[in-house]
Amino acid sequence: MKIGFVGPIDTRLLAETLGLGEDTLPEAYGFPMNSLLVSAFLAEGHEVVVFGLSNQISQPEKWDFGALKICLGRYRNSHRARDFFKLERNDLQAAIEQEPCDVLSAHWSYEFALAALSVDPDALVTVQDWAPAIFWQMTDAYRFMRLLMAAAVYFKGMHYSVNSPYIKRVIERWTFNSAELIPNAIPSKSFNRVAKWKNQAEARTVVAINRGFFKRKNLPALLQAFSQVRTVQPTIRLKLIGVGSEIGGEGHLWAIERKLDEGVDFLGDMAYSKAQDHLRDASLLVHPSHEESFGMVLIEAMAMGVPVIGGIRSGAVPWVLGEGEAGLLVDVANVDAIAIGMTSLLTKESDWQRFSDAGYEFASDNFQMSAVAGRYLDLYERILSQKNGSKATN
Repeated sequence: MKIGFVGPIDTRLLAETLGLGEDTLPEAYGFPMNSLLVSAFLAEGHEVVVFGLSNQISQPEKWDFGALKICLGRYRNSHRARDFFKLERNDLQAAIEQEPCDVLSAHWSYEFALAALSVDPDALVTVQDWAPAIFWQMTDAYRFMRLLMAAAVYFKGMHYSVNSPYIKRVIERWTFNSAELIPNAIPSKSFNRVAKWKNQAEARTVVAINRGFFKRKNLPALLQAFSQVRTVQPTIRLKLIGVGSEIGGEGHLWAIERKLDEGVDFLGDMAYSKAQDHLRDASLLVHPSHEESFGMVLIEAMAMGVPVIGGIRSGAVPWVLGEGEAGLLVDVANVDAIAIGMTSLLTKESDWQRFSDAGYEFASDNFQMSAVAGRYLDLYERILSQKNGSKATN
């Protein structure tokens, strides 16, 4: 099968996974899970054409690696939403038309899904976030335009997949079509229980990995909770990874102003593999986000045996954490609740070990990439069969 994969692609991770040279591809607007899924399709013997976007190119470019082809369109650094991502959609659409595929799979809504649907109304749209909830928490013009684009996708699309029951429930209110539940996943090789209990005499770190600092990502609450915990456990450190958490960034300056930066490493955005190195050595992952459609970092931590704290009302987070069996659920809107949860898992070895064991087992049973890739391939076959059957009757 020749699969057209339309969506954010982490070109650095894809090149690393496939053994390509580090500078083979320009950096692109990316999402690590998509690169891992593409690699899984290739491992199953399928052809894949990736249609992505990059702000590192001045004209659309293509690369041919045999079974894998990569087509990157332009991605503007600013003013994208003013014309509903017209440049980006046009580049994607042109590339898709020039490289016909058996099935199109848009792994995001917005410009990627709109471009895919403009070429093939039978394109599968994988909804990875919930635009109304994002707009509710980030009420700016950019998010409003994104909301309108998402609504257009829900109106035009016929085939959907979603990554959690939370997204399935909300999207089926906005479309006449049902959505197939296929969770996000990570490769089998990522399941390696390296996390070890560390007592107060050993170096311990708490890690948070988020794209953003304020509002829905809720890192200010984590910093306040960490400050409380550190008054009685002064040797622990907090590592903040992701956009907004860099030295000199808005999160760092916010923390300095409120004297909440002590014991905190503001590491900012970094390559996927480097973030995984920090997570591998962590004693605890805290994910304070108010809302998530899934939360990839949750299963990445669980696969290493790192216990996780997440929000009890944070979208899909409770489901990913087995409704509290595979991770500790707290009210992330309550600073004291986060601090109490952190204290419990950092001071009680029995609690730490329970969530380490349960998290690993739950992630291993439910979020393996090989099984998830197989479910996508089955869905592609069904869509292709319906599409060909419809043609035959016309």
